Amino acid sequence: MIQTDRNRLGLIGVLLVVISLGLASRKFGDVLPGFLADNTGDALWTVAVFIALAIGFPRWPAVRMGLLAFAISVFVEISQLSDAHILVAIRANRIGRLFLGQGFVWADFLRYFAGAFIAVGVDRLVWNEDARRES
Repeated sequence: MIQTDRNRLGLIGVLLVVISLGLASRKFGDVLPGFLADNTGDALWTVAVFIALAIGFPRWPAVRMGLLAFAISVFVEISQLSDAHILVAIRANRIGRLFLGQGFVWADFLRYFAGAFIAVGVDRLVWNEDARRES
């Protein structure tokens, strides 16, 4: 049977795994190889955004979601340059820092691109995008 729509319940489970892996990459970064410790969390952040978009819009093409996930990630990164009181207040707690990050880093743009690229590739392998377009 050809899958023509993403399974939201399954995606919620995958999102929880991705979030767990992202948090683990930060907490246990000292035991990971340097490259993984430095890059995994940011790439997985974009993957999580991609999955959240897939949950909300299960029939959207993977490339659209990948571009939007990358754009959201870049927007959040650029917002780290702002010292607006509301953003400072949100980043003052752990959950806020997890969503909005802290400290602008140019290299994060490459990490976000990698996360979006991987998410699009995996999505296209798992879900038959051609079948979604035909229906």
